[in-house]
Amino acid sequence: MKSKNLIFLFFLTIVTFQLRALEIKGTIRLQDDWQPVVYLASLNSPENLFVASPEFIIAETFIQPDGQFLIQTSGVPEDLRFYRLYLVKGDNSAVEFNTSTHRNYMHLLLDAKSEIEIDAEINNNTLTVNRITGSEDNIAILDFDREIAARKEQFKTDITTAKRDFLLLDIDRYIRSFIANAPNSLVGLYALYHIDEKDTDFLKNSEFYFDFEKQLETQYPNSFYSEKYGELLETLVGFREMVCEMPGVQPKWKDQLLIAEAILIVLLLVLVVLLLNKNRKVHLKHETTTQVSLHAGLTTKQQEILKLLANGKTNKEIATELFVELSTVKTHINNIYRQLNVSTRKEASRYYNSIQSEIKGV
Repeated sequence: MKSKNLIFLFFLTIVTFQLRALEIKGTIRLQDDWQPVVYLASLNSPENLFVASPEFIIAETFIQPDGQFLIQTSGVPEDLRFYRLYLVKGDNSAVEFNTSTHRNYMHLLLDAKSEIEIDAEINNNTLTVNRITGSEDNIAILDFDREIAARKEQFKTDITTAKRDFLLLDIDRYIRSFIANAPNSLVGLYALYHIDEKDTDFLKNSEFYFDFEKQLETQYPNSFYSEKYGELLETLVGFREMVCEMPGVQPKWKDQLLIAEAILIVLLLVLVVLLLNKNRKVHLKHETTTQVSLHAGLTTKQQEILKLLANGKTNKEIATELFVELSTVKTHINNIYRQLNVSTRKEASRYYNSIQSEIKGV
């Protein structure tokens, strides 16, 4: 009889282990204007770390009056993936997260058998995580988020443009250092996607990006995150090829073609200059009228952004001054380029200064 009980317990243990589900529990102390519900969303791409959609939700649960909560969900993928745990403030019916200063979310790296315990609270309208147990990877992510938040606090003070640029460079250096020392390359991948200007950073640190690709593929050769990072690298390499020469990669016939194109461009420029000199007065009058018309077609916000751009402000500085997201500034600038029929910041600045000179002349 005793042996039968032991066999039964053995098989029960095996079945219980196999049926284990992803579990997140703990305490979240809320303020009165926050909904007592916590959501868990699955992020199937690194880019989705900063994208909100109700379609990402895989589980939700009520938070008890004492702050206790428990999420248990089965059927999630076996491999490590990124998830978002977040709350919703007030009577907002849109289930989405907030990327502003007052964060209402945290990111986690979990697999199908993860068991995480969290102690958190809403403090100054921000979800503040005091402690997390059950995963060294998530402790590392939490420490990274705290450090990035602390460094970005410095931007709230009245600092010079030069100081701001130094702080931005220092944040990117910290991120690269964190990635280089992260034992789990997925934790490093999480940090890498916090570099705002990855295209320009890649121009200066391309070897770092390629080294990280090898590390990621070595640890996670079959992960779709590795595939997604490969796609990011292809985009960054394409950007580099567009703005600068790649020694040892470009064939000689392309160099010769570039020389021929340069000569042809010079000849065309000479022809254009001759034509412009011949019809200078008529052309300048027509150009000024067109410029004023196109400038008037910009929205008030676009005119503000064009003014700041012409004054030498970076995208990040414009976003800070106008209290909008960096992505919003980039979208406005692209629309400004399209409206004014220009393709560079220098051309847009020249366009703005020309309009201002015309206005002052009147």
